[in-house]
Amino acid sequence: MGKKEFAAAMAKTAGITLLQAQRAFASFLDGVQVSLRAGAKVHLAGFGSFDLKVRQARKGRNPKTGEAIEIPSKNRIRFHPSRSFKNSL
Repeated sequence: MGKKEFAAAMAKTAGITLLQAQRAFASFLDGVQVSLRAGAKVHLAGFGSFDLKVRQARKGRNPKTGEAIEIPSKNRIRFHPSRSFKNSL
């Protein structure tokens, strides 16, 4: 299910227009991004939580040449589903 299908399902379930559902979904995604950028954990009861983890820089190897390379640090978004959400599947 993609964004369009998800927004259409939201609109049908909530009894709102497709445009309103698309805006609500976009607003939700923006809110999660802003919170994660600020370093806050996003917890949605009954669904799960999003948090940001920094992956440290490390040394690696180029598989083609075997040459040692430096892999830079980067941010990684993690999602942990809630127990009730996992059990509902």
